[in-house]
Amino acid sequence: MSTTRTSAWRLTVGILIGGLAMPAAAAAHLERPSYWPDPAPDTAVSPPAGGGVPTARSLESAVTGEGPGEVRVVCQGRKGSGSMALARESIAAARTQGFRLRPSQPEEHLTKAQAQDLLRLNDALRRMCAYDSIQRAVTDSGNNDRIVIMPGRYTEPESRSQPQNDPRCVPELLQRDASGDATPSYEYQATCPNDQNLVYVQGRAVKGEPLEQPREDRQGIPEQELGECVRCNLQIEGSGAKPEDVIIDAGDAYAGTGPEARPGAHAKHVVLRVDRADGFVGRNMLMRGGSEFGFYTEETDGVLLDRTKFFWNADYGHLSFTSDHHVVRNCDGMGAGDAAIYPGATPETGSQATDFYPDAPRANTVIERCDMRNSALGYSGSMGNAVRITNNHIYGNTTGIASDTLSSAGHPGFPADSAEVDNNFIYSNNFDVYSPTSPVDPLVGVPIGGGIIYAGYNDARIHDNWFFDNWRFGTMLFAVPDALTSFGGPEGEVYPGVSCLGAPENGLSTSCGNDQFDNRMGQVPAGFEFPEALDRYGVPHGEASAQSLPNGVDFWWDEFVSNRWNCWYGNTGPDGTGASVTGSGDAGRLPGIPPNLLPDCLGGTNPDLSVGNGDVAKEAYLIDCANGPDEDTGPLDCDWWTTPPRPGSAAAAQRAGEVAVASRRFALTPEARRLRQRMEALAAGKG
Repeated sequence: MSTTRTSAWRLTVGILIGGLAMPAAAAAHLERPSYWPDPAPDTAVSPPAGGGVPTARSLESAVTGEGPGEVRVVCQGRKGSGSMALARESIAAARTQGFRLRPSQPEEHLTKAQAQDLLRLNDALRRMCAYDSIQRAVTDSGNNDRIVIMPGRYTEPESRSQPQNDPRCVPELLQRDASGDATPSYEYQATCPNDQNLVYVQGRAVKGEPLEQPREDRQGIPEQELGECVRCNLQIEGSGAKPEDVIIDAGDAYAGTGPEARPGAHAKHVVLRVDRADGFVGRNMLMRGGSEFGFYTEETDGVLLDRTKFFWNADYGHLSFTSDHHVVRNCDGMGAGDAAIYPGATPETGSQATDFYPDAPRANTVIERCDMRNSALGYSGSMGNAVRITNNHIYGNTTGIASDTLSSAGHPGFPADSAEVDNNFIYSNNFDVYSPTSPVDPLVGVPIGGGIIYAGYNDARIHDNWFFDNWRFGTMLFAVPDALTSFGGPEGEVYPGVSCLGAPENGLSTSCGNDQFDNRMGQVPAGFEFPEALDRYGVPHGEASAQSLPNGVDFWWDEFVSNRWNCWYGNTGPDGTGASVTGSGDAGRLPGIPPNLLPDCLGGTNPDLSVGNGDVAKEAYLIDCANGPDEDTGPLDCDWWTTPPRPGSAAAAQRAGEVAVASRRFALTPEARRLRQRMEALAAGKG
């Protein structure tokens, strides 16, 4: 049974249709056929579960017994002596030496009163401790209960000893997804909870058999299999001074010591999986060493992750799938071969919302005040509808953010729409993850030096961000014709509200209605300091003392024929004015001679000015990138796999000139004419 997720950006050849290709789609991790949960609260539980983002209960209340539910404490050592010793050491260090919740943030110190209170609470929790296994505490818990984990590294030996492909579940409890592949059902996970997972939270009872064929309408989990809540409103939290005091660890054979030590092997696919467990809260802990994911939740309404860290999970640090009312804040993710943070197949609460979501439009998922770093991607999300990414630091990755419609198979919600990316610092995403010496094993193929890639995305709003020192581009937007959206076409129903004119009937449903405005491009914030993690993982970057650190090009757009309503306005460049903004230029490197101007739509108000006219050089460039790495280094060959020259250098200027000349020459060739004809045929709905 395969459970390896490869992502929308795997290193594979793209899908070729009549001579037009797009950067590669790939087969996805095999989730079961998945549905968006009912966004209303489940009133069968008291207090109700879901219907909104849950509120965390204080650590103090776990000791005093305030609020509903029972408290279970997990600790290490005889009568908690090992955990208590670690707690004393960490609290003392947090008082005298301080700690960083995220590498980009200043040091924090506990006050004397805070240190005394936390020490008192841990001593009380030690006396309450009755478990040395997180999984056992979870299994014994019910609705409204909470689990407090005292400091220590929890490897869960009993969970590790459970077999993969357990004969209790394989093959009887596999079900078929829409493409016909066998996938683990919900009953599979409930029956064999530690087959794939180090710690598994089963939120609802197993009820009936899943539908023989997945329902096209993915709004609401089918009633026949939606059991009652058994572990809703569950809270799991660490009691240490900082998240890495509690490590839930699926890794083995670590090279070095400390929280960021790299595992040489993995015991389980997932560190902590939360399944249909509405109202879940996770706080103050590190999830490390999964062969796929650190944290994974599916079909869950209401999740809050606060002060959580995701280190060295080989695929994603965090994965949420078909989940609603989901917030991740104050987090730190690194060491992922795909993305540190990944919300995929999120609900249609944006421009394609139906009356299933009476409060739409709204963000269903919010990622805030996090560091997403030192991974192939800081953030990714196929079919990541209506996600808000705000007030984060995204740095030291190969590309900072990627969201797409490319891996539609298995991902309901086509086409992706309505993200908001605002007030972030997106910088120095120049990590050569493809180098033989890279500590991260890449599972994706994305360009070195990119801030944001939107591959076939609609109605995004990218505003009020700082983009600097990304050596290839700040943002990249290109179309993905429907025929190229992965294997088998869209998963589930395509709901009304697709913003591209004539879609989906004309087969061109993506890359329309995107606004990029009021961003500071190539400017360095006053007082900014580069996080030490950039140097530790060998990521090239500029000097923090510089007042400006340009991007290779600020905005790249493929200008695909017929794409409409994409607008760039109010942005300022390295000198603080709009005149120094670069983009999009011949084939998207530095501006050509002359540059192709980005439509500003008169401040976003005039859609008639933002129709793509087609740029065959850019499409040829994308086609070459779809074929993956090769040895070709011509001006129009894909250069994603090598570190770009530093912006402003003589090498960068020379490369830009070569690309400009080659682009103009290519536009006059028979190959370019055939490619333009193919693009125009697609735009006319002639396939």
